[in-house]
Amino acid sequence: MLYDFVIIGAGIAGSSIAYFLKEKKVLVVDKAGVCNKASNAAGAFLFPKVGFNTKYTKFVNEALLYSFDFYKTLNIATHKDGVWILPRDEKDIEKFKEYKKTFTLKYQEKGDGFFFEDGGFVDSQSTCNKLLENIDFKQLEITQIEKKEYYVLNNEIKTKAIILATGWENVIDIPYIKIRPVWGQRIEIKTDIHPEYNYHKNCSISKNIDGIVKIGATHERRWSEKDPDDVNNDILLSKANEIMDINGEVYSMKAGMRAGSIDYFPIIGKIIDTKKTLEYYPEIKKGRLPKEVFYKEGLYIINGGGGRGFSNYIYSAKFLSEYILNGVKIPEILDTKRLFIKWARKLEKNS
Repeated sequence: MLYDFVIIGAGIAGSSIAYFLKEKKVLVVDKAGVCNKASNAAGAFLFPKVGFNTKYTKFVNEALLYSFDFYKTLNIATHKDGVWILPRDEKDIEKFKEYKKTFTLKYQEKGDGFFFEDGGFVDSQSTCNKLLENIDFKQLEITQIEKKEYYVLNNEIKTKAIILATGWENVIDIPYIKIRPVWGQRIEIKTDIHPEYNYHKNCSISKNIDGIVKIGATHERRWSEKDPDDVNNDILLSKANEIMDINGEVYSMKAGMRAGSIDYFPIIGKIIDTKKTLEYYPEIKKGRLPKEVFYKEGLYIINGGGGRGFSNYIYSAKFLSEYILNGVKIPEILDTKRLFIKWARKLEKNS
């Protein structure tokens, strides 16, 4: 079979774009299975971002609202019971006083923090499974990609286009796109404690669903080859206990490397042919914008969503699918081109 798209990666990034392209012939491949790496370790919390109304804060909160509506149409439970966001320290208390002047989401002041009605979470595994319903999937590691008349993967899969949703692991080297691996962890506690809301401070705590409270954080920017079973839960539990006394049996623990971009925004769009573009427009290295950018035919990416993948990627996949299917321009804050321009300028400085 000739596919229209092969999506490499079956976490929330790959699952999201697969859903939006489901009317095409799509195959999703992943060496670990569906949602079995970083996305499986996600708390999948859907919380607002508290901060000044910057471009990033605006994007995160727009993505949040869009995702709540999106999940509702798919009958995916979001446990939208609100979230109480607390300051981490005295400095945060002072910052919060300034932040509230620019909030765009409805909130109530509660203690030193803020309560937002738009707070909840989804189940990571079942969400990805739902998105991939009726879409072809194959558990497979891609070790070879050739460009002939079409792309040929592992000498067996033929496709018109490839979408890279591989997280922090590279399948194709893209020099101008750098992904930061960030250590993420989620533990689930069997407990009779019933938090009144979802909470966030130095970590996130969910309401009790069927006797389980989950605690999650994206809390260490470091590489790690540890098996999740070897990761110590003490740091995460101590952060949770800053919010409330948590006691109970650790029911499960997941950990993995989440993929973050250098500027925090997700990265979506076509992959740029850097060599050809710089040959035609070497002045890019001097800081001048090119008249045009050349792209690799049929090669796309959706990556860099960071610790808010279950809202950021849903929203980003909408934009990417509209670009692929209808030629709708991708917002500059998400387009791969933004990173290429910065990378090209650094070439001149480092030469």
